[in-house]
Amino acid sequence: MIDTRLQESKFLRLHNMNITIIRLLRNSGLGVIAFLMSITFLSANTLTNMVDSILSSHEDIVNAKKELEEAGRDVTDSWLAYAPDLSVKWEGGSNVKYEASSNSEVDGWDTYDWTYKQKIMDSGATIADIRNKNLELDKQELEYISARNDLLIEAADAYLGLIKASEKLQASIEAEANTRETSGQEEIRVQVGSGLTSDVLKSKRQLASAQKTVITDEKAFNSALYTYETVFKTEDPDVNILTKPRVSPEALAMLPDSMMETVNLALMFNRDLLISEMDVKIARNDVITALAGFGPTVDAEIKQSHKDDASHTAGGHWEEQAKLTVEFPISGLYMEMPGYLNDRSALDRAINDHAIKERDTIKDAKEAWQEYANARTMLSYSENEATIARELLTISQKEREAGQSDAAAVLAAEETLESALKDLSDDSMSLVTTVYDLLDVINMLEPSMIEDTRKAGSFNTSTQ
Repeated sequence: MIDTRLQESKFLRLHNMNITIIRLLRNSGLGVIAFLMSITFLSANTLTNMVDSILSSHEDIVNAKKELEEAGRDVTDSWLAYAPDLSVKWEGGSNVKYEASSNSEVDGWDTYDWTYKQKIMDSGATIADIRNKNLELDKQELEYISARNDLLIEAADAYLGLIKASEKLQASIEAEANTRETSGQEEIRVQVGSGLTSDVLKSKRQLASAQKTVITDEKAFNSALYTYETVFKTEDPDVNILTKPRVSPEALAMLPDSMMETVNLALMFNRDLLISEMDVKIARNDVITALAGFGPTVDAEIKQSHKDDASHTAGGHWEEQAKLTVEFPISGLYMEMPGYLNDRSALDRAINDHAIKERDTIKDAKEAWQEYANARTMLSYSENEATIARELLTISQKEREAGQSDAAAVLAAEETLESALKDLSDDSMSLVTTVYDLLDVINMLEPSMIEDTRKAGSFNTSTQ
């Protein structure tokens, strides 16, 4: 019995050396995959750097900025309706009159007209248009923030998704290596007469399963890699230099403390709800514009003319004219009525849409808070689970070496650790993304809040 144990120990030492060599060879071929997150270089592509790079050049942001500039010019254009309309006109030629009671001939006459026109009143149509253009500008500012934050969150998802996929693949590779080692040890025990064939078959079955998992996680990793390349417009990124972000103290300070506070903040600041409220105001101004079609308009005009040898009259003279025009559109009582009724209907629809949007905002705020609260709790549990699973595997391996447990216990512990590490990766990413989503719902997410670049480390749930 003593000789058998010594022989088994010798075989196990040789097997462990072989496993070490196999791992080194495997890592040399899959180094980029197996140690994806193990090294961080000084030139790391942080989430902040990557987000800044696309926020400055992405087509959606460029277009949103242009639309914002256009909206600003529209406001200026609406105010110019009250600007004076100035014009100057020159006419010149010659006049010849024949077979008249008095023939005349004026060779080379000219006329200069200076005209000043001023809109005074149009029953509120221009004022309503100015208000609408200002509302459209405010809307466009919110639309720009939406485009920016949507891209920010999309970029964060792509960045964190690649880290998560790499961590899961790393966990799968380590689990496959551990299972391969366990399988080899069980074969040695059978060879020296101290193991069971069923344990070898169990370990081989789990090894095949672990190999399938590696293939599946490699596929998921490649998918995350392609998404990263698309979002950040890059090719063949070096995954080694991606770093886990820390939630910034500024972001943590802006987070609400309860679901009720989240709902109240969303009802005050949610962008979609604010845009919906602006749509109601715009619809009301459209009704005012339609009503203006039934009212009078008042315009003023001053005209000064200088005529030199004009109208068959030699010599020059000045003429001045000033007039005030008041116009009542009688036909507007029936011609403008269909448009007015449509604008009233559009106002009713805008009010109904706003009521729906308010309910949707409350729902979105509750869901965002619940997701954040759950992610925070789940991360705490996942950290504990991963720590316990790692200790359990160590104990199971020692007990198996001492002959106090079977291979099934070791295999189960390896599978538990792999699952715990993957859950930890999932929950770590979920915490960060739910913070972004929650801040976005209450319209308090800013690019400066996306990451705390002053500290190195993994995810955090506090400012400590």
